[in-house]
Amino acid sequence: MRRFAALAFLVLAACGSIGAQAHTISLGYKAGDTYKYTLHTVLDYKIGAEGFAIPFNLEMTGKQTITVKSVDSSGTAEITVELGDLSIKTTTNGVTNTTTTGAPTNFEMKVADHAVKPGDTWTKDYDQANPMGTGAVHMTSTNKYLRDEQVKNVGTAVVQSNIVSNLDLTIDMSAVAGQAGSLLPTGAGAGLQSLSMKGTTTSDVTSWIDTGARRVVKTHSSGSIDATMTLNMAAGATTPGLTGPITFKGTQTTDMNPA
Repeated sequence: MRRFAALAFLVLAACGSIGAQAHTISLGYKAGDTYKYTLHTVLDYKIGAEGFAIPFNLEMTGKQTITVKSVDSSGTAEITVELGDLSIKTTTNGVTNTTTTGAPTNFEMKVADHAVKPGDTWTKDYDQANPMGTGAVHMTSTNKYLRDEQVKNVGTAVVQSNIVSNLDLTIDMSAVAGQAGSLLPTGAGAGLQSLSMKGTTTSDVTSWIDTGARRVVKTHSSGSIDATMTLNMAAGATTPGLTGPITFKGTQTTDMNPA
């Protein structure tokens, strides 16, 4: 069960820029840019299968390197996220795992498309495509430019985003070959063709934006998940110990700070 929870991560960030007068919030990503952060994530879940549910608590720390591969004319950036020095500890058995991985990801920063000032709000609705199969995540965000704040002598704009995400995804296991083994219990990968995930997540994300460099300085997010994952097996194949859908319910928090 511990490894299945790794499939439930969904981290989003909001962004902005500073000033007493109304102005346009923007980021300055360009191809080749690299950003380094430390991560701290805490999960408090109940994972259910076959009519029973067990508590699942996880704490993860690590380092994250974001490299911008390209930025298209609409402002959508394709990035590579590399996670290193990961320490994952569960309260059930005290096991600690350390691993390093990297994966290409589409990254869209949905900011205000008009001039804003502290106190202003705006909403965005958009879809995030699934790069590893079919389906998408539909996101609705309500955003507020809270205030201007100094973070270690850096002028930042503080933006709060309340995000509701509706998930309807199918992940093709052939698209994650080489990574799936680390996410699934021993023996679960044999005959597994795809994973389907449906449900809802909510996130309350606060972001601090460097208004000079136009980049995310740090973020704090908290939220909840209520989702169901189904293992789609090849004809005649079975998953050891599991015969039905797996449910995820609970809360999570994530902090991302400069490395």
